[in-house]
Amino acid sequence: MICTERELKTTGGKPIPFIIGIAGKPDAGKTTLILKLIPELIKRGYRVGTVKNCPHGFDIDKKGKDSWKFSEKGSRGVLLTSQDKVAFIGSRQEKSDGNILDIINSFFMSFDVVLVEGFKEEENLRKIEILRKDVDIKQNLSLKKVIALVSDVPVETDKPVFKPDEIHKIVNFLEKVMQEEKQKTSVEVIINGERIFLNDFMQRMVKSLILGMVVPLRRKDAEDKIREISIKIKET
Repeated sequence: MICTERELKTTGGKPIPFIIGIAGKPDAGKTTLILKLIPELIKRGYRVGTVKNCPHGFDIDKKGKDSWKFSEKGSRGVLLTSQDKVAFIGSRQEKSDGNILDIINSFFMSFDVVLVEGFKEEENLRKIEILRKDVDIKQNLSLKKVIALVSDVPVETDKPVFKPDEIHKIVNFLEKVMQEEKQKTSVEVIINGERIFLNDFMQRMVKSLILGMVVPLRRKDAEDKIREISIKIKET
């Protein structure tokens, strides 16, 4: 574990939250499930964010307003602030669905959990799929990274299945996945108490770099196998 008490400017890794997509056909109950998950996660101490895909477009700005004029003159980003709210309006330069993980990297760095409605075709986004008997009880086998199902009817699958009202059990499952993901991480970088996400490549690179520096510093009679290295950097 590498710790520093000074803000580090680096492109090697950014803090990202645990991201889970809620997938399903229209009217399957995606929004309803998210609305129930939010308070349960908050009750357990998580900072929760939400993302909703709007394939038909949306606009929170109004023609003629100052913020609208800024955008019309070419400003690529407009930040609106008040005593209790903040909104950022940005434009995409290319027409595409975009990578939701990149979006979350940009806007949700300080959150613990982000619930994503939509983006079901995003292959790198882990998902919970919702099935309902009055909508469609067939699992969408084309979806990637489905880790669990929520269904009001029995489903034949090798994945965990929860009923729509089993919110406590669903969050328990999500916490288990979070813990397992954390245990898989062999290298951690923590800055000012905030864990920085490192992909597999960055973990290997940091590990090799640190081992290369500290191994020659060890005592000759030290145990051969290195089990853990902790480095703390404090700057005032």
